[in-house]
Amino acid sequence: MFLGPPQRHYSLHYTYLQAGQAYVASEVRKEPGRVPFHLQFAILQSLGTTAAGSIVRSPITTRLGQHWVNGFRNRWFVRPYTEHDSAPDWLSTHLVADAARKLALIHWTSSVIDADVLRPPEHGLRIYDWGMFDVLRHPTDIVIDMRARGRPPEHIRAVHAGLTRLRVARMGLNLGPEGLTHHDVRTENLLVRGDKVVEIVDWDRAYWDFQWYDVSLAALHIAYCRSTVLRWDLADAFVDAYQAESQCEIPPDALGWLFRFTAVRNLAVSRSPEKWARLVRGVEERWGGVPSGFVGDFVAEDQVAADVDVAAEDGGSLGAVGVG
Repeated sequence: MFLGPPQRHYSLHYTYLQAGQAYVASEVRKEPGRVPFHLQFAILQSLGTTAAGSIVRSPITTRLGQHWVNGFRNRWFVRPYTEHDSAPDWLSTHLVADAARKLALIHWTSSVIDADVLRPPEHGLRIYDWGMFDVLRHPTDIVIDMRARGRPPEHIRAVHAGLTRLRVARMGLNLGPEGLTHHDVRTENLLVRGDKVVEIVDWDRAYWDFQWYDVSLAALHIAYCRSTVLRWDLADAFVDAYQAESQCEIPPDALGWLFRFTAVRNLAVSRSPEKWARLVRGVEERWGGVPSGFVGDFVAEDQVAADVDVAAEDGGSLGAVGVG
């Protein structure tokens, strides 16, 4: 029984009912330079055997023993449907704190996964999927990619200057444990029922990196939950709950660096540059460490360049426009 029309972002999702159980069938395009597709399913299978299985749904195994079916230009897979709210209240500190606790659970339980499973090929990943060290090591490649996508010169200058400063400032910082990272922790990928996160979805970028990047990324998305004003109180609530659950304190200097890195990185690769330009400015104003000239000419309150107007971020490639 078909339950609803497909929703197209950069994949298709169909919800249907079979034998009393609801499922979601998803189409994902084959794209060069992505984290290998099989890693996503290996990670989900491994997490499903741990306490994190309560918020991670492994795809259904096909009759051939695989978790997906290959098409000409895409792959299909099916997972159980999770009942969730269509418009969660991300202004609720209870929900924000629960999201942080669920992320801490993922990070902690992922120690059961063989590190070799989590490491993608060293070469060939598209820039959007690069880990922290690759971004810092190759700022010139980031700039070339931005130019190829027609990004404004002021954005390019700001990203190059920011990555150069971040690379120097990174020396001596404790950036936390390395391990499984989701690498796309945003509110759209957190399914919610009431004030609880009931599933974390879209694992196609998950791999080995610094886990605190997930924390800073999620906190910045939450801070921007109302674009009219940055809600640093909610970002603080997320970080505080993560620290309490993981029993690991993020040093203030490392936290400030992670927020700056996350904002600059996503300004470079995001298809919502107006959002990340605002966050770069907000991070600078709150944590300092970046000269005011770094953002002065491209994040004025009333003029922020945008590559494309989108309602919600998504992971698919946008070619000449940008991604994510």
